[in-house]
Amino acid sequence: MKTSFSILAGFFCIGNLTILLDTLILKNQILNHPHFISTFLVFLSFVLILFGLHFPTFFRNFPKLLIISSFVFGMGTMLLLVDLGLLNDIYPEASLILLKYYYNSYYILTFLIFSYLIIAKLRFNFPAIQTFMEYIYYAAFFSCFSFLIICNYSSIIPISTLYFLHFFLFLDLLFLTCFIVFLFHYSFTKDYLTHPFSFLFERSKQIFEEKIPANHSNSRIIKEKLWNLYEKHNWKKTMDSFWFQILVDETLDNALEHGGKREEDIITVHVFESPKYIDVFVIDSGKGFNPRLIPSPIELDRKLVTGGRGIHILKKLFLVRWNFLGNEVNIRVDKTKSSDWKSNV
Repeated sequence: MKTSFSILAGFFCIGNLTILLDTLILKNQILNHPHFISTFLVFLSFVLILFGLHFPTFFRNFPKLLIISSFVFGMGTMLLLVDLGLLNDIYPEASLILLKYYYNSYYILTFLIFSYLIIAKLRFNFPAIQTFMEYIYYAAFFSCFSFLIICNYSSIIPISTLYFLHFFLFLDLLFLTCFIVFLFHYSFTKDYLTHPFSFLFERSKQIFEEKIPANHSNSRIIKEKLWNLYEKHNWKKTMDSFWFQILVDETLDNALEHGGKREEDIITVHVFESPKYIDVFVIDSGKGFNPRLIPSPIELDRKLVTGGRGIHILKKLFLVRWNFLGNEVNIRVDKTKSSDWKSNV
């Protein structure tokens, strides 16, 4: 989903920068050519459907979603080919009908299918994002309401009356409101995986990557490889082998327990290292969970419960964060604080 979300954000940036460049410098040479805008919007619809397929995770056991999405891709491709064949200068009336009716019908169909993709997936209940999605619905209603006000009062943004730009405006409003909700729900809390601005200057390099079927034998193989990494990079100067054992066992065993219940489930492990940090990422194929709801083992009613102690110890030693779905955990080891670990436990 990270890749599809990045591509979607990239398309928004390209569209907005094109509009600004054309408005400020090129004097609407691009915007006055509706075929250019409509072609971009078709490719944007492809990216939107791709994002829908991967949000919040890709359903391998739900091929119906892939078939419906393929229909949108095929329909959009044929629309572009027909438009290219007509050419505005040769068949102006046919081309105008295509722009006015067929493209608009295609955009409406794309949004309906995109909505179906999201709703169909959320029927399976992702508790980790249930509250987040409720806020997203409110953000979508707010975007629609703001969009209608701007369209009814065109003097606010005069350029919004140009052909297809109302579509860009609605997408921008929707993207911004959803992104703001995401920031406040996940990024500004310590439990969730975000990268601060300082991350750009950490000079972190990937030193390990492995994808394995989720079973006990493969889990043991990964653990052996991580121990080889421990010896190869001389991490014993940074952390004691006892703490590294807890890190490896807790992350991989949890991934196997919660994300290895089906034969096709995969566990992915990434390790990055910078001069100051060691970052271990473990990703499973489960539905995830809400890390805010992890009970503390030191509470009275949890003292006789054996589960959950490993994560509690890891959070005392390292920086532990999850992605918004809860099926990817990041353990960040600060090399400069190894001498304080014993006093923090």
